[in-house]
Amino acid sequence: MRGSRRGKGRLLATIGIAALAAELAPAGAVAKGAPVTVKRTTGGIPNITAKNLRGAGYGYGYSFAQDNICEMADTYVTVQADRSKYFGPDGSYASRGNGVTINNLDSDFFYQRIIDTGKVEDLMNRPPPVGPLPGLQKVVRGYVAGYNGYLEDRGGAEGIRDPRCRGEEWVKPITELDAYRRFYQLGMLASQTVAVDGIAQAAPPTPAASRSEDPSTVSAEEEAMIAELDQRWNDQSMGSNAYGLGKEATKNGRGMVLGNPHFPWFGPERFYQAHVNVPGKLNVSGASLFGVPAVLIGHTQKLAWSHTVSTAFRFTPFELRLVPGSPTTYLVDGQAKQMTSDEVTVDVRQDDGSLAEQSRTLWNTEYGPVFTSLLGLPLFPWTPTTAYAMGDVNAENMRYLNHFFETNQAQSTDELYGILKRYQGIPWVNTIASDSRGRALYADIGAIPAVPNSKAAACNTALGAATTGLLGLPVLDGSRSSCNWDQDPDAVVPGTFGPSREPYLFRNDYVTNSNDSYWLSNPEEPLEGFARIIGDERTERSLRTRLGLRIVQDRLAGTDEYEGTKFTREQLTDAVFNNRQFAGELWKD
Repeated sequence: MRGSRRGKGRLLATIGIAALAAELAPAGAVAKGAPVTVKRTTGGIPNITAKNLRGAGYGYGYSFAQDNICEMADTYVTVQADRSKYFGPDGSYASRGNGVTINNLDSDFFYQRIIDTGKVEDLMNRPPPVGPLPGLQKVVRGYVAGYNGYLEDRGGAEGIRDPRCRGEEWVKPITELDAYRRFYQLGMLASQTVAVDGIAQAAPPTPAASRSEDPSTVSAEEEAMIAELDQRWNDQSMGSNAYGLGKEATKNGRGMVLGNPHFPWFGPERFYQAHVNVPGKLNVSGASLFGVPAVLIGHTQKLAWSHTVSTAFRFTPFELRLVPGSPTTYLVDGQAKQMTSDEVTVDVRQDDGSLAEQSRTLWNTEYGPVFTSLLGLPLFPWTPTTAYAMGDVNAENMRYLNHFFETNQAQSTDELYGILKRYQGIPWVNTIASDSRGRALYADIGAIPAVPNSKAAACNTALGAATTGLLGLPVLDGSRSSCNWDQDPDAVVPGTFGPSREPYLFRNDYVTNSNDSYWLSNPEEPLEGFARIIGDERTERSLRTRLGLRIVQDRLAGTDEYEGTKFTREQLTDAVFNNRQFAGELWKD
C-alpha cells in the first residue's frame, strides 16, 4: 500500500507495509470507556487515536487481540513455559516461521529457567537505558489491558470466533510480565532461541560422538557439520530488502524509503500493521512483530525507516577446558570454577490428560548457559574434557523497546542516529532510513559482542578457526579471561562494541541493504575496517544485493525504462514489483 502526503514538510511516502489506505471503515470505539477510538481502513488496518500513551496501548492491544488472539495466546503459552501442559511434551512449534521446530518439553525447560531466575523482572526493574522508559511502561500497561479487555468483551475463550482456539483453556488474560517475557523472547531470536534444544538437553558428560577428544583438531565430520551449519544459518535467516533515498535521488528532493521485509506470512514472527496517534505526542504508522505495541518498521511525519536482518552474530560460543574427573568444573587462568545448576520443573500432560511434574538440571557458566547444539547440529557436545557455553549479548537486552519507543516519535535521521547510539538496543537487524530533508542513513549499530579481529585471532579455538572462516563466528577460548569480550568505553553495556566500532553511513543519494554485510551499503563509499563478527568485506555480494544496487544505479543514471534520473513514488513502488531476475539477466548475456 502507498503512503499519503499531508503538508509540505511531510515525508513523501514509505512504500510497503508501513502506510495506510485512504478510505476508512465506519468508526468503532474501543470498550470500557478507554480514551481511545479505533477506525479501520477498508483493508482492516486499525487507525488508533488516543488521549494518552496508555490509551494508545489499549487500542493497539484490543485491535491486535481482535485480529490475532489464537496466534498470540499460543505464543504466551510458550513464554509461560506451559506448552507441555496444554499441548503435550512431544509436540513442537515453528521457530521464526521457517520450518525450524522446537520441541515443547525442551522449550518449557528453557523458558521455565528464565522464569525461575527472574531474569525478565530484573531487566524490567533496572533504570533506563537498560530498563523501560516511563512512557513505554504506560504503553505496555495499556496494551495488556486492551488485550484482556477484548477477551473479556468476548466472554472469555468461549466467545472467540476463531475455531483454532475457541473455548481453549490456554486462551486467558495476560499480565505485564507476560508481555515483557514475549519482548525478551523476540530479542533472543538470533541467539539463544536458535539453541533451545542444545541448552535444554545439555547434560554432563555425553560421549564424544561427533566432537573428537582432542579440541585442537577439527575432523572431516565436523567440517561437514560446519558447512551444514552455514547452510542452515543462511536458510533460516529472515531476509529483507530496503532503500533509503536521499534528496539527490528523488524527484521532489525529499526522502523516500522502500521497506520490503521478507518475514513469514504465518506464525508469531509476522507483522501487524497499525497507525497510532496521540495528538501532540505520537503519530506513527507501520508494522510490528506480534505482541510488540510499538511500530518497528514505519514512518512518523518526517522520518521513515525499515530494517533488514544483519550479518552480525549476536553470540559467541566459549570453549571450556574441564577438570579431569569433574565435568562440571572448568578452568579459567588455571583456576577451577564450578558451573552453576538450575533444577527446573515443568507440568507435563500425560496420555490420559492428567498432569505430572518433570524435572531437568540446566547448567550455566560465567559466560552463559552450557549448550551442545546449534540449529539442531551437535557441533558442541559436552565431553569429559570439553564443554561449550553461549555468550549472548541479547540475554541482557530489552533496550530495543526504548529504542523503538523513541523512534516512534523521531523526525529526522540525525535524531534516529542519536537513539541508535543512546541505547544500542537493536538486537539483530540493520537500520535503513531517510527523512523529509532528504538525508539517508544506514546503520548496524546495536547489540554486538565486542570481539575485534585481533581478539578472534588470538583467542579462537581450532573449531572457531573453522567456523570463523566460513561463517564469521568465532569460538573463543574460555580458559583465558583475556578472551572474554572487550569492554569498550563508549558502549552502553559491557561486552558490546561501542558505536565507534560499528558501521553507519549518511548519504544524500541513497543507502540500501539486502542482507549482505554493511560493506556496500553505497558502493560510492564502502564501509571497511570493521570486525569480521559484524560482517565480511571485499567479498562477492549476493545476486539480490547486486540487483538492488543495480536498480538504484540504473535509475540515477537514467538507463532504465523511465524518463529522467530521479525516483518518483511510483517508480520506487515498481522497484519492488518489477519481477526482475538478475541471474537470468546475467545468463542471457
